Amino acid sequence: MDWITCAKSYVTVVDMGSLAQAAAKLQTSSSALSKRLAWLENQLGVQLLKRTTRSLKVTDAGQLFYQRSKHILEDWNQLLAETTSTYGEISGVLRIGAPLAVGSRLIVHYLSEFLEEYPKIQVELHTLTPGQLPDLNLDIMVTRELVDFNSSSYIATRLYDFQLGFYASPMYLARYAPITEPEQLTQHNCLLFAESGHQQERVFEDGLRLRLSGNFSSRNPEALVSAAVSGMGLLLIGETTIRKELDQGLLIPVLPSLNCQRQRPTLLSQAQLQPHKNPVVY
Repeated sequence: MDWITCAKSYVTVVDMGSLAQAAAKLQTSSSALSKRLAWLENQLGVQLLKRTTRSLKVTDAGQLFYQRSKHILEDWNQLLAETTSTYGEISGVLRIGAPLAVGSRLIVHYLSEFLEEYPKIQVELHTLTPGQLPDLNLDIMVTRELVDFNSSSYIATRLYDFQLGFYASPMYLARYAPITEPEQLTQHNCLLFAESGHQQERVFEDGLRLRLSGNFSSRNPEALVSAAVSGMGLLLIGETTIRKELDQGLLIPVLPSLNCQRQRPTLLSQAQLQPHKNPVVY
């Protein structure tokens, strides 16, 4: 026996006016209810009901217990509902790390829909350098494929494959003869993703190697995209990164059949760690 079950049974008996009807509502037997009422009266040391074969009469002590129990049970049910609702609704801070271009041009694109679905979540977006090793302060990292990655704190999931291609603004291309052969690319000003240096060798899927050169390099993808849109040169970049510029006609593909070796973005999410236990890598 317990107080909550017996008090609920007693309140139901008083509300229904009979043991049989209360037993039907509670999906139990009349004898089980009788035992619960007897247990309550024994614990309280007072009589709650005067029972005959035809009627139930609530005593003064029973009326007081009924009123207070009903109020307490309502509070108890509300507490359960609120606790279940809080537990069931996803909330908290989600810390995402991603390179600048992926964060600002890919992840942000989906955040509005995500936060509509989970309004209690607060998102922090942190900028990482491409290929940066996992940061344990982050919940999720989006990065290119890491060589020999081995971690007991993160689960690695391949997101998708994408290929780098050449793009340029119509303004830039209008100044030169049409580009029809890959070798012509070496004669053009290429906007390079690099911290320093103005030459890069790139390998393409068919084994072709091209040495690209240009007068502008940066590790900031936004700066490179802006430079390409303004007509400064050719840009080697993934299509998904410049989807907006392509849709608006600010950039167009150059030799679309020529693709650089595939890149593989990877999602790294922290395993749920239990104190003093080693996490599992999946």
